[in-house]
Amino acid sequence: MDVKNFFQKILSGNKSIQVPAAVKTSFTKQFADPLNLEWHKAAEQFEAVFYKEDLEHIARYKVDGEITCLKVNLPLDGLPEAVSTAAQSHGELMNAISILCDETQKYEVIVRDAELNRYFLLISPNGEVSEKEKL
Repeated sequence: MDVKNFFQKILSGNKSIQVPAAVKTSFTKQFADPLNLEWHKAAEQFEAVFYKEDLEHIARYKVDGEITCLKVNLPLDGLPEAVSTAAQSHGELMNAISILCDETQKYEVIVRDAELNRYFLLISPNGEVSEKEKL
């Protein structure tokens, strides 16, 4: 975001997003007592960014309230063993995100090698690396 747009956003105030009742109902049933809840519109879906149990969550919903994707920033020791082992074979663990989208579980992991190069890895629950990209 450039500086002009940043200041325009601050000066214009927070324009609230009209979240459909079905989305709010579905969200409330799934996540009781979220902290720092913010809503965003992403294409034709609604995205809730919030904290639960000290972890950042991002939940995306269709207009009818169906959840399509849930991302959770994980502590590094929160990865399944197979995922952690696969990631560590590429370098030191730096960041981990659990992703459950369209009923498919994956993990985004950032690792750093001995030369301090960082890599993005996409890993299945059984430890199979499907993507590796230098950052």
